Amino acid sequence: MSRKHFIVIAGAIRNNLSDRALRQAVATALIPALMGRNPNFNVKRFLAAAVGE
Repeated sequence: MSRKHFIVIAGAIRNNLSDRALRQAVATALIPALMGRNPNFNVKRFLAAAVGE
């Protein structure tokens, strides 16, 4: 998977889940699978995009 795929996933989480805690839980649950797909996966960047700061 590439960065563009991770951007789409993060956007889907952020735009479809209004509760911040739920966004955090879903994004965190996906991290192991996403890291397994790309060794350069940036957890911090993904969480910022999916959950917000």
